[in-house]
Amino acid sequence: MRTFPGILSFLVFVGALSAGAAVAQDSANVAPKEAAVPNETLSYDEYRLRELEYLAKRSRTALISTSAATAVGIALVAPAFAKECVRLASSSSADDLRCSSTGKALLGVGMPILIAGATGVLVTAILYGVRKGKIRGIKDRMAYERHHAVRWDPERAGFAF
Repeated sequence: MRTFPGILSFLVFVGALSAGAAVAQDSANVAPKEAAVPNETLSYDEYRLRELEYLAKRSRTALISTSAATAVGIALVAPAFAKECVRLASSSSADDLRCSSTGKALLGVGMPILIAGATGVLVTAILYGVRKGKIRGIKDRMAYERHHAVRWDPERAGFAF
């Protein structure tokens, strides 16, 4: 029964890694649900904008989820270091940290959650920032093209500026 916290922390860590891998999907495999309107024809920029907005929403959700996992990891690790573990006064190395069984259990479960959550926050924050930047670029380009390009307006049967 001495290996139970180690096995439990390993299972939690593997579960967190698989959840993180599911979040970091490639955008080529994901199609936005809003673009499934049969009678609507979209330009490439409009389609790409909808796809990126959908992916940015998923990245934001993943960022919130991994932030919550990081907070849970901190909530488990901080009490272990504060109350359950004691550093020996004769040495300053991390190897001379003595923990009670409660401290070992908290560290065994909390550290993998904390590491996986922090890694997930880093990855999803980068994905979210990149996608939002691409959205801004497409919106800027579309706004410039709409206001400065000559186009045919079928309602007025003439050119619009």
